[in-house]
Parts: sequence; structure tokens; C-alpha cells
Amino acid sequence: AKWMGGLRWRMVKSNEVSVGNIIHYNNQKMKIEKLENTMQGRGSNFISVEMRALENNKKHTARLRTGEKVDLVELTRKNMQYLYQDAGEAHFMDMETFEQVSATSHILGNYQYYIAEGEELEVKLSAESEVVMADTPKHTTITIDRIDEASADRVAAQKLNAQASNGRVVSGVAAFVTPGTAVVIDVETEAYVSRA
Repeated sequence: AKWMGGLRWRMVKSNEVSVGNIIHYNNQKMKIEKLENTMQGRGSNFISVEMRALENNKKHTARLRTGEKVDLVELTRKNMQYLYQDAGEAHFMDMETFEQVSATSHILGNYQYYIAEGEELEVKLSAESEVVMADTPKHTTITIDRIDEASADRVAAQKLNAQASNGRVVSGVAAFVTPGTAVVIDVETEAYVSRA
């Protein structure tokens, strides 16, 4: 294993990484979100990689040759309590030592708009105890405050936009949902899944 900017990493072949891994790519820490093997006829195989930069949450794609060396970041998992957010930073507390650490809110993705103070999350830490990412749920429950009247005219489509109790817009809400109803949404797309 090697060290680079407070991160411990090791070289692995591109076909050894999996979804959820963090790699060091183009001088950024990237979380792998999707992998797809591609055959090029008689040529060599490629791996199409969709990843997201942890520092700014921007999506990137890359095409790696099978067996190409990549830098896999080694992380430690730990359960921490989410405390609060301010100025683009999310603050966490180690429940064993009561030490507080902070990281950019981007590590929470869209869950930063739905997380409750005091909630426990599994976070991944660098060798220097820097929070690099947090495992957030795919779905969450939120209350609908109002239905977007402009989208309510599209009853034939049976899918409406609604405003959630936190002010965020939830898309694809079923026509039978009324204000005050608790619904389950997909955190990443902020789309309606079902009634709670």
C-alpha cells in the first residue's frame, strides 16, 4: 500500500474494482456507481465506468482497458452520528470517542436534504480519519406539503409534482396523494416511489 495526500491506496487491476469502491482518478477521489464490461469484436475488452467525484458530486465516465491499473483507496468503516450542516459542511460525531469531524455535504448526495439530526450512518474514513463518504439509504420517507397546481392539470398522466415538507420538489407523485400524506421517495432522483 502507498500513501498520497492522507489517503492509503493500492494498485489493482480495473476488473478487480466494484460498485461502491473509491478510486483515485484524474487527481480526484471518485466513487464508482456503475460498471459495465464491453467487448470490442476481436479487440480487447473495456470496462465502462460511471463515477462521482466526492469533492463536488460531479459525474464522470471513463473507459478502462481490462487489466489496466487503477488506484483503489483503502478506507475504514465506522458508524457515526450525523449532527448538523452549515456552510456546505456536514458534521459527524464518533459515538465511541465523542470526537467530531466534518466533511463536505456532497458526500451525502441528495440525502443531505432529508437527513435528520442524530441519525446514525456508516461512514468511510481515510487513514487520517477524514470522512471520505457516507453510506446513505436509497429511499426515505417525507411528508407532502402541497401539490403543484400546474402539474395537477395533467391528470391524464397521473403523475404530479409536489412540494415536500423540506421545500424540495418530489416528481412523479401519484394523483391520489394529497397534502399531509407521507410518501417514500428515491433519494437520488427525488422521485415518488410509494405511499409510506
